[in-house]
Amino acid sequence: MAITLVRTGIIRLKGMITFRKFDKEDRSTFPYWLWHWFAYNWVAWKLGVWKPKYLLHDIEKPWLKFFWGDYKRVQKWHKHHNKHHIFSGRHYGLNKVDWLAAIIDWECGRYTKNACPRNAREEVDYLLTQYDKYTDDEREEARKNCYPILDYLGL
Repeated sequence: MAITLVRTGIIRLKGMITFRKFDKEDRSTFPYWLWHWFAYNWVAWKLGVWKPKYLLHDIEKPWLKFFWGDYKRVQKWHKHHNKHHIFSGRHYGLNKVDWLAAIIDWECGRYTKNACPRNAREEVDYLLTQYDKYTDDEREEARKNCYPILDYLGL
């Protein structure tokens, strides 16, 4: 699969589909959400694990940014209340984290985020080095749950 970067910031996957990439200051805007949503659902579909609930992926983020105006506040709320983020495990319990949805999110990030060049496996490997961000229990749960899913998906 050949990947080319068009000058407009659009990623074109040869023979497949085109995605627009965004910078950090564009996070949680409506265009950013739409492209990320599209990439998320496309990756889930291509991996053969798509579920109807993925149609609502991150849908609250642009609305919260619109009303709150502060991306950091939106990001914190989102990560603590959505089960496809490890931080939600601090609220709901680590056994409630949706590891498959997290892996899809990590895999699609490289298609829509300039600041995120890693694929899902590289992202998990990186996450396991984050001693100041995640607890030992969170990293152990990620290790225990993510690698079997990555292997199953062929990622």
